Amino acid sequence: MWKKSFLVIMMTTTIAFAAVADTASPDNNDIAKALLAPDITIGDYSLNRDDLAKFYTARDFRPAWSFVNQDNLDAFTNFLTSLDQLITWHGLQRDDYPIDLMQQLIKQTDDPSKLKLELLVTDSLVRLAHDLHGDGIDLNTIYPGWSFHRSDLDIPTELSTAVASNRINEFMESISPQYDDYDDLAVALSHYRDLQSKGGWAKIDPGPTLKPNDKGPRISQLRARLAIEDYVPSVAPAENGDLFDSDLHKALQEYQMRNGLEPDGNLGGKTLEALNIPVTTRIDQISANMERWRHTPDELPDRYAMVNIADASIDVIENENLIYTSAVIVGRVDRKTPFIQSIIRSMIVNPSWHVPAKIAQKDILPKLRRDPHYLEKLGFTISDSEDDPHGDNIDWASMPDREFNFHLRQSPGDMNSLGRLKFDFDNDFSVYLHGTPHKELFKKFERTLSSGCVRLQSPQTFAEVVLSSNEGNWNVKHIEDEIAKNKTHWVAVAKPLPLYILYWTVFMDEDGQINFRRDVYDYDRFLIENLQGQDTDKPSSDSTKDILSH
Repeated sequence: MWKKSFLVIMMTTTIAFAAVADTASPDNNDIAKALLAPDITIGDYSLNRDDLAKFYTARDFRPAWSFVNQDNLDAFTNFLTSLDQLITWHGLQRDDYPIDLMQQLIKQTDDPSKLKLELLVTDSLVRLAHDLHGDGIDLNTIYPGWSFHRSDLDIPTELSTAVASNRINEFMESISPQYDDYDDLAVALSHYRDLQSKGGWAKIDPGPTLKPNDKGPRISQLRARLAIEDYVPSVAPAENGDLFDSDLHKALQEYQMRNGLEPDGNLGGKTLEALNIPVTTRIDQISANMERWRHTPDELPDRYAMVNIADASIDVIENENLIYTSAVIVGRVDRKTPFIQSIIRSMIVNPSWHVPAKIAQKDILPKLRRDPHYLEKLGFTISDSEDDPHGDNIDWASMPDREFNFHLRQSPGDMNSLGRLKFDFDNDFSVYLHGTPHKELFKKFERTLSSGCVRLQSPQTFAEVVLSSNEGNWNVKHIEDEIAKNKTHWVAVAKPLPLYILYWTVFMDEDGQINFRRDVYDYDRFLIENLQGQDTDKPSSDSTKDILSH
């Protein structure tokens, strides 16, 4: 859909600077003296003194930039333009950089201004490198379970080395995420900003659900709206432009598929809501996803599983090829599935379920109040209560929540909430992947329905992939034969499978088309507000270490 443009930072290294016969340029002593101050502020902009000290110490305090005087005004203008473009390309916050301040200072010819520009240029590039490396914000403080990190990198020293070897562009490129997914988002961001510059799109008027063969002005609005994102031609049909024809129906179905909506091809309430999301929100979504990519590990393994919470899906990737994909069910908004980086090391066939205390209080006790035989019907027993294993002698209707401290166990079987297979991996939330007896829930297009765990639509097929390196030909038939024995047993995964549970609301599909998903956990909005320095509350979550889920 879009072609990526490559941006070049126009700058010179110390070799070119040394060739400039300008005795008024800042010298080593000027820089060393400036860095003695505990805090360095120029205008309203605070510089990172420690990073500057590292950078210039590695250079013996020699200045780095030859264009910080009016003799090189064109070069400096080119540098600022390229810096601005690069910040925009990566979806970073322009206000975090002193571009406007540097534009003011370059007009001044006094020596202090040249020293300020020298330091501001360096600080800007160090900050850019930090931001590209994901150092600008600690996601662990705002997202439950976030433990993903880039490799440690001494940014100021590495940048100093890059300046000395005239490899600044290569250095900046090397520390941005080395994933096609990230590059695709950068291209998409540029495209949607272009749409924004052209006015974005108008909202479609509210009204009743529109279906094929309907006619009217709202159909024309729908056609115009879809044309902006290239779902239909930008030129309306010569006749019947306000008719909901078959081509428009197909285009709307494609839009629905790429926005995680039920592809019925009708303009109902949820589809109308998605179509009326402004282009600025889409730009923020893309930027938020790019920021999360900047915090993922430098490399992903050759083979791994990734759960996309926002899409309620799981993929298994091997050598950059998709070998398995399926729908999943993830945590409700009030019981969010946490971010997790772990390794699937074992599978349990015919698991029992030990009910977490808070789930027992919140979910099972209300059902017992309505039906005192609920435990027996669903195969639950009360631990250490041989005389009354199903609580038949307990007055559930009058029991307060705080007194419900029973340990419940659900026996293996078709009614077990974990299904017939459970996949274990280390994490701080007692979250796991498992089957479910409620297959009907996978017909829903919004599947934030669990208490935090990830429910698999096809656990046997997933198990075949996970156990592909195990001895004994663990295909679907073999796995189903093991299930049919109705015995609980543990199976070690011969080649443990790395697992990543992440949150992508914008991504490219296998056909290279951009997809958006609803920001159901508010994680995009919250991240953007943090990056923009707004005061905002942390999203609420029940996914804490003392809460187990299913």
